Amino acid sequence: MKRNLLVRVSAQSCIALIILFAAAGCTKIQSQTGPLAGGRNAWTIPGTLRIASRQEPDNLNPMLGTEVIDKDVSMFWGGYLFNWSDQNQLVPEMAAAVPTTANGGISKDGLTVTYHLRKNVRWQDGAPFGADDVIFTWQQQLNPANPVVSRLGFDDIARIDKLDDHTIAVHLKRRFSPFVNMFFTMSNNPVTILPKHLLSGYRDLTRVPFNLKPVGTGPFKVVEFAHGSRIVLEANPLYWRGPPKLKRIEWEIVGNDNTILTLLQSHGIDFYYRATESLAPSLQNIEGTRIVTYPFTQFADIGINASHAPLDDVRVRQALAYAIDRQELIAKVSHGINVIGDTDQPAFFWAYDPNAPKYRYDPKRAGELLDAAGWRMGPDGVRMKDGKPLQLQMTGFTGSSTVSGAQAVIQQQWRAAGIDTQIKNWPSNELYATLANNGVEQSGKFDVAYEEWANGIDPDESILVACDMAPPNGWNIYHFCDQRLDAAESDALQTYDQGKRKADYAIVQEEMQKNLPFIIIWYLRRLDVINTDFTGYKPAHAVTPFWNTWEWAI
Repeated sequence: MKRNLLVRVSAQSCIALIILFAAAGCTKIQSQTGPLAGGRNAWTIPGTLRIASRQEPDNLNPMLGTEVIDKDVSMFWGGYLFNWSDQNQLVPEMAAAVPTTANGGISKDGLTVTYHLRKNVRWQDGAPFGADDVIFTWQQQLNPANPVVSRLGFDDIARIDKLDDHTIAVHLKRRFSPFVNMFFTMSNNPVTILPKHLLSGYRDLTRVPFNLKPVGTGPFKVVEFAHGSRIVLEANPLYWRGPPKLKRIEWEIVGNDNTILTLLQSHGIDFYYRATESLAPSLQNIEGTRIVTYPFTQFADIGINASHAPLDDVRVRQALAYAIDRQELIAKVSHGINVIGDTDQPAFFWAYDPNAPKYRYDPKRAGELLDAAGWRMGPDGVRMKDGKPLQLQMTGFTGSSTVSGAQAVIQQQWRAAGIDTQIKNWPSNELYATLANNGVEQSGKFDVAYEEWANGIDPDESILVACDMAPPNGWNIYHFCDQRLDAAESDALQTYDQGKRKADYAIVQEEMQKNLPFIIIWYLRRLDVINTDFTGYKPAHAVTPFWNTWEWAI
């Protein structure tokens, strides 16, 4: 998958978010079969956790990576100022406390944020961690030679003062309400802190050996990364919390969900991570496993490249939305696991606007819009205009039966509306690569794309839709620009008042739904399958579930 949101700075907002996430439902762990006689499965390797996933990291350095799996893997080896827990709370990691106005960490004018960093933390090579590393990583995020996904928020920093080896004061150019939850923490584009002593000699970080074998402050060390094959991690004896409970993690990268299912059934793995919903019936009652399901701020959408005809016509985009039967999609492809979502904000989130325009399945309305746009039904059932058929190419990522299943259903639904759709998929690391690396989406080499977006914990989505966020500045691959939306986004990022932000994000959702840079087809519920001997897994509901990897055991 591609991509990840920020959270409120004030303590009051954090409390509101905790209540709302709790109302959304907690993690559900369902035992499929009990442990074997003797209390342990015969195939369990004590201390070694074997994981498999279809997604392949495009880079182990999250600063340069564009996929969610890049961030997930970083939770084993890297370090952030804060993590986000299964209880929907910020957990201090490299910082000792969360800055707030109440504790003096945020100045009254909102322009200075002071961080007290954790002492006695060492990099995995033994060097001490400190303020210089945080400042260096910020500088690299702004380095124009580094092809980062976005510099949003980082470029709002006027300067960072080093008060001592473990204290920094960040001075902002303007009030930026999501800052505490954007700056080296669980934003929609998380960036882990990098070691200055290892990387300061490079002009840029695009092709440094670190990206394949990073050195961090996390509980595990990367000892092997074979592209398209596997990642191996081992326990870090210098970890500041003490040695983790696991000794070794073997993460297999398998390009096909059915192959992973076979590995699970044959007990070649202990953890099927982000299992595809389309295999849900086959995942039931596998000996010695449990299914873990949990709500997640992640949606699947059909991204629309509006930079060329016929998708530059909003009537065509709206027709595409009306021609999708999402209830059928959820029933056929996700076996009822996923849920309908209407905007970029999940329905359980404080910023969600229930009054934003909705596109329920209405083939009659879809036909009317296409007729009005000049696309008339041809004798072969394909609409024509000026002698040309209405043809679109749909892309997505390979290896996922959920993706291919959803594409097949949408292809049929659009065909009934007179739209001929061809499907061409790519490996996820090619589909979501940066513009500098000729990524399919960032280069605009698509008409429509099945894609997924994992939000963070703040409603800011300007990286997707702001006018100045077209590649390489952000992920506005849709070439969407709406001045009313931009004004609302700008206001929401500068006010700390949640009521005002909610009103701003109502405008954002209204404009997005009216003009459709992408069509949200469902919100995902995460589905993992784990060995019954695997303990300590408490998935978070935003950005990444892997916030407590040092507590995992098997």
